Amino acid sequence: MLAGRDTLSIKRAVFLAEWAYYEGKLDYKTDFCDEIDRIVKFLNLFYCKNKLSSYKTGKQMALNEYFFRPYSGNGYQPYTYDYDSYSNDRENWERQFVSIVLKTHKGQCRSLPWMYKILAKEIGANVSLAQAPGHCYIMYKDEDNLIPEEWINLELTTHQMPPTWWIKQDFEVCDSAVYVGTYMTPLTDIQTVACQMGELAFGYCEKFKRYDEFTYYCASRSLEFYPMNPNAWIIRGKSLERMIRDYLSLNGNIVDEYAAYLIYLMNDTEWCFYKTYMTEETEEIRQRRERQFIEAKKYTQEKLLPK
Repeated sequence: MLAGRDTLSIKRAVFLAEWAYYEGKLDYKTDFCDEIDRIVKFLNLFYCKNKLSSYKTGKQMALNEYFFRPYSGNGYQPYTYDYDSYSNDRENWERQFVSIVLKTHKGQCRSLPWMYKILAKEIGANVSLAQAPGHCYIMYKDEDNLIPEEWINLELTTHQMPPTWWIKQDFEVCDSAVYVGTYMTPLTDIQTVACQMGELAFGYCEKFKRYDEFTYYCASRSLEFYPMNPNAWIIRGKSLERMIRDYLSLNGNIVDEYAAYLIYLMNDTEWCFYKTYMTEETEEIRQRRERQFIEAKKYTQEKLLPK
């Protein structure tokens, strides 16, 4: 897709990364497209019946209703954060898949926005994914002037629309990271698909517990189209570190021309990573996230889940 040899499809790109993790044991039609097609039919009907065409963001409104409120189209089960899979160490990687959200109506800050983006593309709603430190959310222009800001920030995990200043403050995003496009910037569809190359490498690392030439290739290819992705630079750096170590162990620790080239790539990767101005997670940030998790879980149980 990125090379232009196939039609750009975010839905297909997301599926392929999950399909690879499951070693081909995921069917595109039955595990992905059938449920998406069913949801799209409901969304289009909801959009027409409620005369949302009178709004420029009517399709986004239909999506928000579908995600946030109980309707027959979602089995009267809104989409919420998957608190059951949360742990202090690391969430189960599979619980961040869109294919899981389609079955359970539960997800995380990765899977819920990705599913929203897929459905938006299917019904022709103009929305974008956006990154925050360790987080992902939806952005779309407020063409109906419903809020004081130009863009609506949609938080799928808590069903809220936080203002820009709140996201910047809460995630400790510096001005430079916003200026260069690392955080709080709507991604293009090309960048979104490139993101999935990074997700493919992430899944590989989770599954096989290693970095190698494959993760290097995925990260490098992703960065060609989305260079302000700090996580991809981290994967690229760790992959090069492993490649350098393995090569030197084979040639008697002699820094020849190829070894020097790998070291050059490593230094370049480090420099490019610093230019993303990534927010590093501190103990204070982790503790704040833990408190927010408890508050969000209480809010979800009291306000969002059907009684």
